[in-house]
Amino acid sequence: PRVDDPAGASEPPPAAAPRAAEAPKPAAPPLGYTLMDATAINREVRGRRRPVLLHFWASWCGPCLEELPLVDRFARDMKARGVDVLSLSLDDPQRAGSHVVEVLAARAPNLTRDIAKPGDSDTFINAIDPRWEGSIPAIFAFDDHGRLRDRLIGEASRHDLDALAAKISRR
Repeated sequence: PRVDDPAGASEPPPAAAPRAAEAPKPAAPPLGYTLMDATAINREVRGRRRPVLLHFWASWCGPCLEELPLVDRFARDMKARGVDVLSLSLDDPQRAGSHVVEVLAARAPNLTRDIAKPGDSDTFINAIDPRWEGSIPAIFAFDDHGRLRDRLIGEASRHDLDALAAKISRR
C-alpha cells in the first residue's frame, strides 16, 4: 500500500454529524495520539540528537499490522542501545484515530502514538525521503545529526531491523 492509498481499508465509518436539537456534549477526552506533519516529523528527528528509526504504518495495511509486534519489541530493545523508534500511523485521524490507539495498545504498547498528517502526499513523501515512493510499511534510519542513512521499504525481519539500526548506532 501507499501513503495515500488505503485500498481495502478497514477503518470505521465516519461518525454521523450531531443533530442541531441535541444538547452539547461534554468536552472530549484527550485524543491519545499526536498529529505530526512533515515539518514536525523532521524537527522531531533532528531535535533528538540521537539515532532515530522513523516507522510508517497504517491499520488498513495487512503487512503493517503483522509487523507491529516485531517493531514494538525492537523499539523496546533499542532504547538500551540509544536508538529511538518514532512510529507514525498513516491512518486518517478523523476516521480512525481512536482505532489507531486501540491497535497500538493491543499490538504494540511500546510504539509512539503519533499519526502523520501528510497534506499533499507527494510533498510529504519527498520531505521524508525523495527516493521513497510512499509504500508501507517503511522504516527510515537517521543518525544522531538527523541525516538519513538508509531505509527499509516493505516487511522487515528482526535481522533487517538490527542491520538497519547498526548503521546508525554507536553501540
